[in-house]
Amino acid sequence: MHIRLGAAGELTSFQEPLSTKHFMDQVLGLVATGCDVVITMRGEMQFIWKKPLRITFVRCLFVLMRYIPIALHISNIILTSIWLDGTEQISEHRCRIMMIFRLLAFSTMLMLLELVLILRVYALYDRSWAVGVSLLLLLMSRITSSAYSVHDHLLRSPEKIKFIGHCVPSVNFDDGRNVVWVLSFVTSVIIILALKRTVWDFRQYSHSLFSVLNKDGLKVFSVIFVAVVATTLTSIKKGVNLYFFIFPLFISIISAAGCHTILNLQRLESELADADGNSSEHKRDIELTTISNVDIATWDAPWDARTFRIIEDETI
Repeated sequence: MHIRLGAAGELTSFQEPLSTKHFMDQVLGLVATGCDVVITMRGEMQFIWKKPLRITFVRCLFVLMRYIPIALHISNIILTSIWLDGTEQISEHRCRIMMIFRLLAFSTMLMLLELVLILRVYALYDRSWAVGVSLLLLLMSRITSSAYSVHDHLLRSPEKIKFIGHCVPSVNFDDGRNVVWVLSFVTSVIIILALKRTVWDFRQYSHSLFSVLNKDGLKVFSVIFVAVVATTLTSIKKGVNLYFFIFPLFISIISAAGCHTILNLQRLESELADADGNSSEHKRDIELTTISNVDIATWDAPWDARTFRIIEDETI
């Protein structure tokens, strides 16, 4: 690879033809998402698309987290094939557009995953408005911080980021550390609040619900932690190229984490109903909405669908 100055004085890079390995890196995300779709298809058909089909907030989150990544992967493969074919010099302007698209995709998927986690905490604290509003404000601050960083580095001061290889950004960790810290802080607060409720507040109860909640929460935290570490290494270590992991593979990991988090709770309720032999009495729309002390003590209604829709029986 050779670095040259273009006609307008901008830094451009002349690439060798797009290698098979680089193209396969982009296809890897689509393959990973496709495999996860196959793995979860049975649960998706059983719990998400069951009849009568009702539109609820949690179902919408599942559909978005499952199928938006497929569209993003296909779009990324098309853009990569067209723009990074190596037949001409690649301008920084083109690389910048590609990076904005990938950052928007990453931010969208991360926001959906954080909404799922916030719903879990909102449910555990019995639909507390103080908790819900506080977490939403934290999420908005994280999104604002990310948007400001993108605007500052890619639009207002584009000279802060240079591109090498096949439009791989070369950035200084100091320029984006605020975004990394905010992301880590918001995720930590959500996970800690959930663990406080399941490990401490409900410590007198022993139920498989808490095992599912804790395992899913820690898995999601681990996924985001690995992403933060990968981003940091990419920024501060020369010769370490984990950009392909952040996009597109991490998009697939976020999708899988969110979808499995929703389906695992759905499966738990179904298994409990079958074990009690009262499946007909438990056939209701299960949502990640509210888990109170009374619910845990009696195990009567650990998920209450009334948070996001009115049950028809109550309107009669």
